Amino acid sequence: MTDRIPAVPAPLDIDAEVDTLDGNDVADLLEHLAQTAEDGADGFTEAAEKIDDPAIEATFRELGAERAQFAGELRAFAATRYQEFVPSTGTVKGALHRGWMALKDALAGDDPHAVVTAAEKGEDYALEQWNEAIEQPLPDDVAFMVRRQRDAVKAAHDRVRALEVATE
Repeated sequence: MTDRIPAVPAPLDIDAEVDTLDGNDVADLLEHLAQTAEDGADGFTEAAEKIDDPAIEATFRELGAERAQFAGELRAFAATRYQEFVPSTGTVKGALHRGWMALKDALAGDDPHAVVTAAEKGEDYALEQWNEAIEQPLPDDVAFMVRRQRDAVKAAHDRVRALEVATE
């Protein structure tokens, strides 16, 4: 009978390929989310300026500030971790897809429900973008940030949805 030495797992190879997006893909994703957040910040600001209800205006200003903070956080992370610069302006493409262009149409009138409904459509798009992002194979630190932001976007979406119902 021979003595067997218990198998010891090999040390982790920190350079080994892991099932995550590469740096360029992560930087692109962070840029896309930052642009989506910036578009949302702009949309909420415009909606706040149009709406006559002080409570809804305050909510939109708060949510706009939160989105601006998200955009800054995403850009700073990308610049630090991936040494990529994320542009500080939203994209027309993002605005068109998110439904904030519908908000611009609603801003032409005085109907608070139309403004809130348009904002809710924008939030549908934003939530979809963060949901898609968390499904990606992200590095842990990026996944943590994106999940945290996604939870806040979901909460904002739900708040705007409640405002939509309340303004019917």
